[in-house]
Formats: sequence, C-alpha cells, structure tokens
Amino acid sequence: MKTSISHLLSFKKSGNCIFAVFGFFIILLFTRNSGIGISPDSIVYLSVARNMVANGSFVDYNLQPLVDFPVLFPFFLSVSSFLTRADPVVLAPYLNGIIFALCIFLTGYLIDLADIRTSIYKYMLLFCLVLSPALMDIYTMLWSETLFIVFTLFFMIAFHNYQGNRSLPWLLCCAAIAGLAAVTRYAGITVIATGMMLLFFDPSLKFRKKVLHFILFTFVSSAFLAANLLRNSLITGLMTGPRESGITSLFANINFYTNVVSSWLSIPAQHLTFCTVIVVTICFTMVILFLRSAVINKKYATVPNTFRAFFVVYTVFIIGISTLSHFEQINNRLLSPLIIPLMVILTYWLPGYMARLKGKTKTTAVVFLSLIVVCFELVQLEQLYKEYKEDSTYGIPGYTDLSWQQSHLAKFLKSHPGALNKHYSIYSNAHEAAYFNGGLQASSIPHQIDKADIQDFFNDNGQYLIWFHHVDDRELITLSQISAHATVTKKYDFKDGAIYFIIPHHTN
Repeated sequence: MKTSISHLLSFKKSGNCIFAVFGFFIILLFTRNSGIGISPDSIVYLSVARNMVANGSFVDYNLQPLVDFPVLFPFFLSVSSFLTRADPVVLAPYLNGIIFALCIFLTGYLIDLADIRTSIYKYMLLFCLVLSPALMDIYTMLWSETLFIVFTLFFMIAFHNYQGNRSLPWLLCCAAIAGLAAVTRYAGITVIATGMMLLFFDPSLKFRKKVLHFILFTFVSSAFLAANLLRNSLITGLMTGPRESGITSLFANINFYTNVVSSWLSIPAQHLTFCTVIVVTICFTMVILFLRSAVINKKYATVPNTFRAFFVVYTVFIIGISTLSHFEQINNRLLSPLIIPLMVILTYWLPGYMARLKGKTKTTAVVFLSLIVVCFELVQLEQLYKEYKEDSTYGIPGYTDLSWQQSHLAKFLKSHPGALNKHYSIYSNAHEAAYFNGGLQASSIPHQIDKADIQDFFNDNGQYLIWFHHVDDRELITLSQISAHATVTKKYDFKDGAIYFIIPHHTN
C-alpha cells in the first residue's frame, strides 16, 4: 500500500499536475465575477455548515435536522470554514478549484494505471476534461457532486490496488472510500454496489475468499450509510426525508438520460431516435464486455473494467430511482459522475488499436481520428466560451447571479433584517432565497399535491408571504389560490416581488 500511495503522490507524471493546476485556475476564472453558483440545495449545505461552525448542530436554515441529504459534504464545508475562518460562500471557489484539480490529477493517474503506453492519449483526454462544459457546470456550483466524483476516482484507484494482491488492507480501504461516498450523496450507494458487483463476478477469487471479502466489504462500506440513516430515523422518523412517488415514466427517463449523454458526446439531440440507439448500444456493450471479462477471466482486473462496472450500476440506479421516486429531472448534474468513466471507456482502446495499424491504413486512421478530436474539441470550446460569456455577464445561474444581485426585494431583505414581526411565521415561494438574502427562517409555501400541508397553511392565524415574481415553480400553490382562502394585504411592494401579510378566512 505504501508503494502505491508514494506512486500516487510522486510527480513523475508532471503532465497530470500541469493539467490539474490548469483546472484549478479555470474554476477561479469562471467564478471570479459573481462567485460560486448557489442553488436551493447549495443553501441547505451552506446553512448546515454555518450552523456546524456556530453551534455544532446538523440543522439547516430553518433549524430543521439535515435528513434530505447525507452529512459529509456540509461537514466538509464546516471543517474547511472553521480552519480558514472564511464563510463557505467565499471559500467555495477555491475549494472547488482544488477538488477539480484533484479530479483531473486522479484521472491522469488512473490512465497511468491502465498501462496505456502513449502519453499523447492521456494529455488529449485530460485537455478535453479540463475544458468540459459538463464538468464546468458542476464545479462552478456549491454541490456535493464535486466531492462525490473525487471519491469515485479514489475508489477505482483503491480497487485496482486491491485487485493486484487481494489483501485485506486494500479491501478495507475500498470499503471506507465507498462508505464515505455514500454519506456524501445517497447515490453513493452505487459505489458500494459497484464494489459488490466486482467482487461477485471476480473469476480469480476462490469461493471461500470471495464470500469472506464480499461480506466484509458490504458490512464495512454500508456501516457509514446505515449510521447516517439510523440517525435520520431516530430524529425525524424518516431515513431520507419525505419522498414522493415517481411521476416520470421509464421511457421518458431513458430519453432524458439519452439527451444528457448525447450532449457530452456533441451529438445533436434533435435526432432523438438516433441518439437513443447510440446510447443504448453503448450501455449494452459495456454490460456485455464486463460479463465477458468475468467469464473468460481476461482483462477483468483492469481500470477500464472497473469504470464499466460503475457506469452500468450508476446508470441503472439513476434511471430506476428517477422512475420510482419524484425529484428533479435527469440532467447533467445527476449524471455528472459518469462523464469521466464514459470518456475513458470510449477511448482507452484507441492507442493500442492505432499501434497495430501500418502504412497507409495507419496514416488514414490518424488523420480521421484527428479530425474527430478537433471537431469535438471545437464544439466543446464553443460551448465553454458561451458559458463563460454568460457567467461573466450575468453571473453563474443561481442565487448569486445578476438578477438576484439587482433584486430590489432581495436588497430590502438584506438591509432591513427587522422589518417583519418575529411573532408571525414567514413563508415564501423561494424560502432559500429568503435565508440567503435576508437570513430569515422562512418555510416554503405548500406544494399542490400536499393537501395536509395546504390545510396547515390555512389553519395559521396569520403569516407573512415573501413572493418573488421571477420564481416560477408550478408545483407550489399560486398567489391566486392563497387569495381565494385568505385576506392578502400587501405590506411592501417591489418591481420584482412583494411582501404580503396573510390572514386565513377562518380567523375572520
């Protein structure tokens, strides 16, 4: 293990470090205008981290226990904030830059472990990843996916070393990393499942040793998540917070998945059938190649095969869970852990294939491949430039962009912290924004399908409603619905919103 770690930390492969440093500075470049991107999920992470530093409690901006998300990412932010004495929002661009740099470095290291002879391939791939619009979309936001992707790469390195000697120390190392991934994102259960799958199909492990290692890995890796879920259940009675049943069909989720993967490959999404055929073919090919390597015991203990296993497991999980449970539509963020595995799996064989060609055939193949790479990178650079121009002009989309910076209602909340009577509850159609801009403990107005929450809302004797006009969430009850069941009085009026006082009709 010491030899492998020293190899990882050595700078013999200076190209990995150069691209890692490049990745660090490009994150700073994209976030220099408005800072890190902040979404509603980001505000949960941020508020928990702040409360951890302030009073050591895992509670969010409404002082509710953190259960919708695992604990590790907010804990990571709180420790970083405590050590640097900087607020997570200020610190985040540098943290993300470091994490992205580590992501690039580890990818280069994994390619080295794959024993791909030519360095040109590695440098071209790292160049594409550093300038990937899909990865930039992730690492310019305050999201747990940033850290999760790094854990998946560490897991693959650890598992490669385990496959080299089948030792218990490396097995436990794999289990610990998988466990940490699972308490960074609940989707981290896919890392545990990947390890289990790799152990189960391993053709070189004798039955007794396989059973022992399988049970040990499963128990140790699952212990982290089990502890997190037990804590959630004891506090709130729910293991992962309230979850709604899925409303999107399996076919629709496959289409969403296809659209995202097609965008990574720079394939026009207008031809949906063509894109679906390509993506489904890629997925099935990965399954077949993985099973083939397990059956004939050829190239099973390799980095590309580990990438294949994770790709298959994560794909099945995301499409499945999106069909069974209702949350955000499958998008680049949800699928981001697959970007690096996909790029490696689709290209790692090219150097070996090209080396076997000779004469005019090789020349033709080199020219053809070069044209594909140039076209692909030109498309990426065009997308990245557009993204940079938009971020430089309007800010990274979220609660730090220009529209929120210029919001009159947001400015009022910041400059008048005592404007609302503390004896009344506060609701909002963007309750995260009320916290982020005014430090207010506001609740979300009820969702259309939550009849019990709607009843509780109108059973109150009086409450404030902070309404942002440019927030259009059709899952929430509307202002007209509220007006039909309550007396709504406008207390403060702004161009982009208003603050109302609501008295439900039952009190009249």
